[in-house]
Amino acid sequence: MAFQQIQTGIITEKLTETKTFYEKWLGLATKFESDWFVLLCLPNRPEVELAIMKPNQEQVRKPYFQIPYPGKGIWFIFESKDVEKEFAEMKEKKAPIDLPLTKEEWGDVHFTLIDPNGIGIDIVQERNPG
Repeated sequence: MAFQQIQTGIITEKLTETKTFYEKWLGLATKFESDWFVLLCLPNRPEVELAIMKPNQEQVRKPYFQIPYPGKGIWFIFESKDVEKEFAEMKEKKAPIDLPLTKEEWGDVHFTLIDPNGIGIDIVQERNPG
């Protein structure tokens, strides 16, 4: 197989809250927006996208693309070149930090947030800086 990328989407009633969360706290930019669908991206890498969609959209043909996310069993990882700086900036701005900056025994240095849908956001120090 020769896939080019993996993209992620969230089906949620909280379209606006979710969009605002990812823009405000994680710096994503709006690439496309309608009343039932939003496509966000990393400003420095616009090919890295996160889709957000309201449930029960008739134009989305399959029922498994119409059911809202149930709020558990998934997390997103955001890699940072300077996780300590990210943590300090978010703490100063009063971001909804769930786990403070922590160094794990397996080597990760990270902190976490929880998005409006209950998705854990793990902000991790990049292990292999390029």
